[in-house]
Amino acid sequence: MDLSRELAVARAAARAAGAEALLLQAGIGSRPKADGSPVSDGDLAADRIVRQAINVHFPGDAILSEELADEQSRLANRRLWIIDPIDGTRSYVAGGGEWCVQVALAIDGAVVLGVLDLPARGIAVWAAAGLGGGQADAAGERVLTPVDGVRDILAGGTSERNRQHIARILAALPEFTHLPAQSVGVKAAQILLGEADLFIHSRRIAEWDAAAPAAVIQYAGGTATDLVGAALRFNTASGKVPGFVFSRRTDHADLVRRIAAAGIACA
Repeated sequence: MDLSRELAVARAAARAAGAEALLLQAGIGSRPKADGSPVSDGDLAADRIVRQAINVHFPGDAILSEELADEQSRLANRRLWIIDPIDGTRSYVAGGGEWCVQVALAIDGAVVLGVLDLPARGIAVWAAAGLGGGQADAAGERVLTPVDGVRDILAGGTSERNRQHIARILAALPEFTHLPAQSVGVKAAQILLGEADLFIHSRRIAEWDAAAPAAVIQYAGGTATDLVGAALRFNTASGKVPGFVFSRRTDHADLVRRIAAAGIACA
């Protein structure tokens, strides 16, 4: 399976979406969606750009996006593009840099490519099955070779609910310290850039939050599993995954066992 065309389209779409969102960021406001989460004109603009690219180049593929009504007809399609046009909207609206454009492709329930574009940092990372990973920044494009940097850092969320879960995880894994971040994609990039070592999300989370980060971690030399060490599955009826563990560690399986023994998988 050659995913070169799919990866090229996803990279270009994420880059264009990120550039547009960055232009719109100054002074932008947000409004609540039905579930209470925020959405901004930047989210909607980025979503339109990515979906248009997919519809033009792969018109037969299904799409699951945070900013698009979920069509259950996607379940009958082998190929599903999974989009989070701005992961980290709260940071984006506040004028911060902890946000990311995320684009992924799943085939037969398995994620096969992912792109993470971090416009505020001028960094993009990507990876795909059979193609490995790549990175682009001010220095140009190159093969993504994960950096051995700070070790034993746990990347975790900033909300009160997430802090409670992080406290439980740190009690089970006391050798780790905590690095807060507001975007799953940013956290995954931090792992690949040597700024973090491990990211655990111990609650159900939308597929659009997890798909692109999982793909980039998995195909750039790391490990992405659920909370009991099984492969993550996408294009599910619920549109959610039951938590995950991302790492670049050789003891990933042991860490998962310790998490399960502490009952964190049931949090």
